[in-house]
Amino acid sequence: MNEDRIKEVKERIEILENNENTEEYDEMLDEVGIMLDEVGIDTSIYSASMILKNIDEIAYRCGFDDYNDEELSNFISELEDLEEELKKE
Repeated sequence: MNEDRIKEVKERIEILENNENTEEYDEMLDEVGIMLDEVGIDTSIYSASMILKNIDEIAYRCGFDDYNDEELSNFISELEDLEEELKKE
């Protein structure tokens, strides 16, 4: 069981190291609504992530980097714990 989870965590770490999780970050921004809710202009609706990404790309990138670093740190810690448990078995 731990071996399967180790494999999953390693795959997740690779995704994070390659910054391949921008869609996940966008979803988090949109769900949490930390900046603003969806905005409607004429007949178009724009999400918080889309607005931030297009209006302040630096703030978007800094937020993404912080989010990604925390996720990566959490998964690395989990991997270390799982590998330690596996050694004890």
